[in-house]
Amino acid sequence: MTNITPLLARQPIFDGNMRVIAYELLCRNSDLKFIGSTDGDAASSQVLLNAFTELSIEQVVGKHKAFVNFTRTLLHSPPPFNRQKLVIEVLEGQQVDAAMLHALMQLREQGYTIALDDFELDDNSKNLIPYADIIKLDVLSLSPEKLKHHIDYLKPFGITLIAEKVETYEMFENCKALGFDLFQGYFLAKPRVITGRKISENKQSVLQLLSALHDPDVPIEKVERMIARDTLLSFKLLRLVNSAAFGLSRDVESLRQAIMLLGLQKLRNWVNLLALSNLSGKPHELSVAALTRARMCEMIATHINQRSRPDSYFTVGLLSTLDAFLDSPLEELLRNLSLSEALNQAMLAHSGPEGMVLHIVQAHEQGHWDKIDWAHLESLGVSPEILATIYVDALRWVAETMNWTSQISKDT
Repeated sequence: MTNITPLLARQPIFDGNMRVIAYELLCRNSDLKFIGSTDGDAASSQVLLNAFTELSIEQVVGKHKAFVNFTRTLLHSPPPFNRQKLVIEVLEGQQVDAAMLHALMQLREQGYTIALDDFELDDNSKNLIPYADIIKLDVLSLSPEKLKHHIDYLKPFGITLIAEKVETYEMFENCKALGFDLFQGYFLAKPRVITGRKISENKQSVLQLLSALHDPDVPIEKVERMIARDTLLSFKLLRLVNSAAFGLSRDVESLRQAIMLLGLQKLRNWVNLLALSNLSGKPHELSVAALTRARMCEMIATHINQRSRPDSYFTVGLLSTLDAFLDSPLEELLRNLSLSEALNQAMLAHSGPEGMVLHIVQAHEQGHWDKIDWAHLESLGVSPEILATIYVDALRWVAETMNWTSQISKDT
């Protein structure tokens, strides 16, 4: 039987300084059967075996650990995975009995890290605490009083506490104050909105640069002058263009040469990325997420169109994260850019071809595969198997590209 690449998405788990310490893997078979269905154990095994053997887990999580949901059957007979890379997440709602506790004891003795997912204190769940290294609390489902009670009860055990479903920066700061150690949720992709605060000077300058770059009538000479005005940005751009990421047959020695060889649209996209990633106070993972979204949009469109690489899709994917970088509403920011109305509506309303692809990528990011119109996507030649492969290829490409940009930053 041929192995099938599973649909995978990853959600970062951060420390208090917004550094990624692990990813939770959201998994689903690319035949679209949900884990947790009647064949849940078989489906979980299929996804795990593919993710850790067929793909190589390093392609998905890099140097970090992977949190993976384990069904009851897998607790008793885990696949032979690298114990240093894997965190076993015990799903909530499973029967807690002597057999389960014995399985957890054996897993800990074998060196596995054990996490309890969606934990709530009751007579049954208390029996699991001695076997846990990590406990995850859903901050949306627990009232403030219950949350404080859970933290006060669990802290003396020396267990690492993860706040999950952290949806805003305000929640993140609140969870830090409550004493959580690690944080998981989609707050990274949200703007940090503080009422009455004006956009900072460095963010204003980035927005002005992006505005000029995306003016369709801007002369190439003006683009060249604007980039050249920022010596550090110019240096990084030329270093990046000459890196293996572009695979050019000759060295590029000037901005004019880079513009002529790459084309203005492609150059815009890379200046966008470098300018945004230079913003202070923004975590590295936001650049990773933005570039992954952009690359996936580009690769899906390339597969559908079967022609040239469509740079407008990369642009839509990248600029759809502007609100998170600049901490302002996306609609307001787009008014300052000279993008076509079609591209604006692609980001704001998921309209048009670019908007359709952006919607697919954003649904995939959160593991909301049921929100994807698979019939329409397959009619365009993109099956779940192809989308799964595109995601892993995008992660690999982004990891390589971020390594190059990081090296360039170190050398400046």
